[in-house]
Parts: sequence; structure tokens; C-alpha cells
Amino acid sequence: MRLRTIELRTSARMEVRLITADVETALSEIGFVEGLCTILVPHTTAAISINENADPDVRLDVTRALAALVPDVPFHHAEGNADAHLLSTLIGVSLTVPYRGRLLLGRWQGIYFVELDGPRAREVQVWVP
Repeated sequence: MRLRTIELRTSARMEVRLITADVETALSEIGFVEGLCTILVPHTTAAISINENADPDVRLDVTRALAALVPDVPFHHAEGNADAHLLSTLIGVSLTVPYRGRLLLGRWQGIYFVELDGPRAREVQVWVP
């Protein structure tokens, strides 16, 4: 397995960042030609998702919907970020995407890193066989 790590610095508690180009660059650097790539977020308060990339307002809609879905209310978890852990569980921390010289995403799809407890230094791992 070959690995490239994308380093990110988020700027808000909840942030949705388009990283499709970063993943494409990582795959190009690896010299990957064709197959399945796995994209992993090795954090418990962040996630990764595929969503529409044509309208930047989708990012705002996603953050608003996530905040409404799991509000930041008192939980048993003592660190004060239980909402972020729950949202990470619901969204997921990995994707598997086919690749043949480029990511084989739908016309309007993009890969998004979802920060749920920022701002923080984060990483996204891109794995290929």
C-alpha cells in the first residue's frame, strides 16, 4: 500500500472544505494509474463526505443542517465536543473512490473534509494498493 498525507489547518469549529484537487494531487504524486483509492480521516471529531461541488452555498447548508441535527448540548462526554464525535460517527471517516487517471466522481460531485471541532491541524490520508 502507498500513502500520501494531506495536511489541513481549519479555521472554524465547523467547516466544510472541498479537497478534491488535493486528493487528485496526492494520487498523481503517488503515480497511481487505475483502481480504488481509500481516503481516510484519522480523527474522531472530523469526517469526509462526497457532495455537490458546483454551488459553494451547499457547504453552508451542510454546516447548518449538521448543527441542527446534533446540537451542542450537554452530553456525558466531559471534553465538551460530544456533538463532534456523534456527527463524525454519522457522516463517516473514510471513502473508497474509483480512479482511472482521475477520480471517477459524478459531474457535480466533490470530496469534502468536514471539520466538527476546530479550528485544528488535521490530516487526510490517501491510500492506494
